[in-house]
Amino acid sequence: METRMADCPLGAKCEEVKLDQSRPVLYRCPWYVQVRGVNTNTGEETDSWHCAIAWMPTLMINTANESRKGAAAIESFRNAMAGQRAQARQTPGQELLAAARKAEKRQVEWQKEDS
Repeated sequence: METRMADCPLGAKCEEVKLDQSRPVLYRCPWYVQVRGVNTNTGEETDSWHCAIAWMPTLMINTANESRKGAAAIESFRNAMAGQRAQARQTPGQELLAAARKAEKRQVEWQKEDS
């Protein structure tokens, strides 16, 4: 069985050449857009023109993937912060002592530089 693309659901043509005062003019549907990027399935760069309605499923999948990546990064950051917080709770006195020693060393170094 042969498969063909149906007409535009908006009742237009994506691109159509018409004569305007005996000059050919290209009329382009505002929904006919160019999308550039990388095909995540093949890794190839894409640069193609299609109807925005046809791009919707692809772009929605891409948006979902990017949201998932952002959520994973936030979760990773949260886990790192929770681990640091737990470590700080276990040895609060030692960390404060180490920070005080660092501050003392800096102050001594600054005093040496000033004199």
